[in-house]
Amino acid sequence: MFLHTLSTLFLLLGLISSTTILAPHSGSWTAIAPIALQPRQEHGAIKLNNTTFYILGGIYPFTNSTYPTVTTVQKYSLPTNLWTTVAPLPLPLNHPNSAVVNGKIYVLGGLTTVADSTTFWNATGACFEYDPTLDVWTSIGELPKGRWTGSAAVSVSGSTVYLAGGLANTNLTDDEEGTISLFTSYDVVTKRFAVLPDMPEPRDHAGVGMVDNKLYVLGGRAYGHNNTKDTVFAYDLESNCWSTGLAPMPIARGGGASGVIGTQIFVIGGEGDQDTASGVSPQNQAYDTATNTWGSYASMDIPRHGTAGVAIGDRVYIPGGGLHEGGLPTNYTSYFQL
Repeated sequence: MFLHTLSTLFLLLGLISSTTILAPHSGSWTAIAPIALQPRQEHGAIKLNNTTFYILGGIYPFTNSTYPTVTTVQKYSLPTNLWTTVAPLPLPLNHPNSAVVNGKIYVLGGLTTVADSTTFWNATGACFEYDPTLDVWTSIGELPKGRWTGSAAVSVSGSTVYLAGGLANTNLTDDEEGTISLFTSYDVVTKRFAVLPDMPEPRDHAGVGMVDNKLYVLGGRAYGHNNTKDTVFAYDLESNCWSTGLAPMPIARGGGASGVIGTQIFVIGGEGDQDTASGVSPQNQAYDTATNTWGSYASMDIPRHGTAGVAIGDRVYIPGGGLHEGGLPTNYTSYFQL
């Protein structure tokens, strides 16, 4: 407690760098029921309520250089520790941009396969709404032309879904990725899209969190698998401006899972780690939006990338993901508890 207070005080006085990592905190990992059916990575994962979360689309295990993008949607019940398969996505998607607003699930674009190619994906602008009560998907149009994306940093405020950056396309064979800086929103009530100020730099596979009416985009990568970034950008929904110069991530990462607990945004796992044989980062670090500092927490029980975090209470659930840089999907699921 003393070190935390002293570091914060020095930071406010400008006597130490804003990159200072506070003393390691506690926290623990617990395994839960693995994803049913097939291992999965590059899927969406979102909280419906405090007892249920969903995973959407993604990729099944690779075979003979084929990367099977799927329509599968499943939900997990916290009280029963069981997975249930529900109505599939209307089209196969990996890296879907997914969110929950007013009890309904929204998918606003993502990446989908290209005809006659097993390694090239293009962004789609297709948008859908899912009613969990009826178990029905409904088309709600498309993202504006020229703004189609997958792997965007997605967050919600009120009735509005925000999509920051992402990928216009990707070529797995040559590691060519069409990273973008576009920033778009969709209001589920008015059913209108809005064009917002571009991000300071292009990013995909970034961490994301909404705290006190500010959207934070943490790390990620640009134009390639290994070009990971440590930047933290913040967009103020009131002033409609981006901020830069925030305390950078202690370790640059892309494809990590993220989740908000209180004023902290956790970024967990990810890929691009040159110190591990798998290339997957075990680090679990949190950015405190109140103090502009980073804290270190218990490392991942099984390091993974290519998944998403689901924050419920003081936990961040991480379903599936990849065990090796670039691939090796798993159905292993666990949660970090603060």
